Amino acid sequence: MMKHSWYCPNCGQPLVVKSAVDNATARTTWSIRCLNPRHFSTGGYPDPEHAEEQLEKALASC
Repeated sequence: MMKHSWYCPNCGQPLVVKSAVDNATARTTWSIRCLNPRHFSTGGYPDPEHAEEQLEKALASC
């Protein structure tokens, strides 16, 4: 689903795309995160492509 392979800056594990649905509004948000919940995660975005763009910006500033 992602254009590139991304890895956690903390542990080096591959980052995965996760979706979540808000029960009250039925909106789906997408985030990219490490398998370890204490490590790296983006915020929620309306589509996976936008989440990946924000991920690229966040990792460029690290």
